[in-house]
Amino acid sequence: MTYEFRDIEKHSSPPKERPIESLTFNGYNLDDEIEEFTTLNVDGRDNYTRKLNVADTFGDGDFFLNSSLDKNVITVKFFLIADDTDKFNLAFTRLKSLLQGDEKTFYFDDEQEFTRTGTVTKLTNTEPGSIGVEGNIEITMSDPYRYGQVKEVSGTNVAYINDPQILYPQNVDTITIKNGTSSVNTLKLTIGNDWSLVLNGSIPANSTIVVDINNRQINQNGTSILNYIDITKTNIFEARIKLGDQVRVSGAKGLNVKYRVKLL
Repeated sequence: MTYEFRDIEKHSSPPKERPIESLTFNGYNLDDEIEEFTTLNVDGRDNYTRKLNVADTFGDGDFFLNSSLDKNVITVKFFLIADDTDKFNLAFTRLKSLLQGDEKTFYFDDEQEFTRTGTVTKLTNTEPGSIGVEGNIEITMSDPYRYGQVKEVSGTNVAYINDPQILYPQNVDTITIKNGTSSVNTLKLTIGNDWSLVLNGSIPANSTIVVDINNRQINQNGTSILNYIDITKTNIFEARIKLGDQVRVSGAKGLNVKYRVKLL
């Protein structure tokens, strides 16, 4: 009698390793979702252009009025190869479906702590008719910034802004204030020497005040107190924080500042 020996262990190819600049768009990583797809490189992440608003002069040059950042365009170069035409067409159709939608969040594997927002404005197959092609995905960012995760700084009646990622003034999302053990009729919040909020009204002991700068709202225990604002002494809704700033509230027993760093 002869015996035939077989290897009964299941063998599978190792999982596909993501390229370092692999793109996740609208929650889907393209290298993971499409077996035939491989990210090659990314161009434009570090670029920016600035538009100048100027007026004509009678002399040399122009008279500078102001400037603003222009949109940014990021190009992702990829390689897509399949065994046959049918598999190629299915893969490319899947790619197109994953890139649909306006103003979607995306990020790259080598900087997962930052997200960007953009719209795919161009998808290019540079070798039509082939089942192994290089192509380009062009993402237009109307907002040229990349944004970090939400960060929090807390204190009793002062919070110190010592984040080294803050390279230039940043927006504040919310400031939450826990009032002290005594009721007050006036509450003052300051950010550095430039920004302030003055509230005139009944603020009970231990009440919680949320200053939502993004949505221009101020609530006390869930109820709006916008009518408490002293508009002659308040500019908080235009506030920016910078490295070294102190956020202060006299008489508070708790203070929390939430923000997201944005960088070019």
